[in-house]
Amino acid sequence: MASKNGFESSKKGIGKLKPIPLSQLMDQWKPREWIVDLFGAKGSSVLLAADKGSGKTTFIYRMAEALGCKRMFMGELKKKKSKIFVWQADESKNNALDKFKLMDLQKENIDFLFNDDEGGSELDIDKLRDLIKAESFDVVFIDSVTGLIMGNGISIKDSEFCIPLYELNNLASELKILIVITAHLRKEERTEVDMNDILGAGTQSGAVSDVWSMWTDEKDDEIFYLKCLGKRNCEKGTKCKLQGNKEDYSFKLLDTDCGDLLPTKKNELSDNFLEILTKEEKKFTYKELAEKFKCNPEHSRRICIKLFTEGKIERVPIIDNVGRPYFSYWEK
Repeated sequence: MASKNGFESSKKGIGKLKPIPLSQLMDQWKPREWIVDLFGAKGSSVLLAADKGSGKTTFIYRMAEALGCKRMFMGELKKKKSKIFVWQADESKNNALDKFKLMDLQKENIDFLFNDDEGGSELDIDKLRDLIKAESFDVVFIDSVTGLIMGNGISIKDSEFCIPLYELNNLASELKILIVITAHLRKEERTEVDMNDILGAGTQSGAVSDVWSMWTDEKDDEIFYLKCLGKRNCEKGTKCKLQGNKEDYSFKLLDTDCGDLLPTKKNELSDNFLEILTKEEKKFTYKELAEKFKCNPEHSRRICIKLFTEGKIERVPIIDNVGRPYFSYWEK
């Protein structure tokens, strides 16, 4: 007999489970591959939470444009040229067209579906999977998932609200694509956005790979902030300051918080690290690399971790029984 959660309660049912040895699991590991540097990795879903009117829709349009064309995103972030699908469920086609005109969006490699198009108001994961496969999309933007799920008759308060989000996360992993979904916030006064501000945060944030929040500056509505709230790929607490432009809804990355480097400088140091690790037939610690390139040791450590998770370098632990363990790195 099956229990309420759908699992067999008999010994025969348990016998059908097939655990996978860790050795086999690690054979399936793939290096992290960023679709949008810092923000979104291949095979993951990213939740972007923001208030209405906070710039999140124009932000994802600009990201989609950068991915579809050969250009840096916000002047700083590397990205992989991709074929893009934008599912716009929060604004009408006419309203979006006015925005596109003002933005002068580049039209290459971007397809749209609107909530006033046939099939545009109902989230069907199977149909979405078929569409992605048929059109070979690399990145999917859904703005917003809140409206689509509620359009299916599911309340934000229902426990079932998280199920489509888990399915989207699994779909991103299955098809090895990036899915970016936007979500709404609770109607409260705030100066910054955290997990507790997200509608249904207990379910939504647990169902996706990473969560970012976005809000405008209290004193300047052309200054925006973007912050990583967790969980898997982006570094929790990373905070970016953006310069917006009301004339064309463009964004420029001005600064990163948490003592981190701007992406262009980080990428420059990453290239320098890889070059020296390739040329020199020896191993380097992050402290040695920091000293060699006159950079902050913590920046050096973060770069080494990033290169290791991307499968570009190898490491071996140094055991000295003093303090926390650390590693020597070499080019793979």
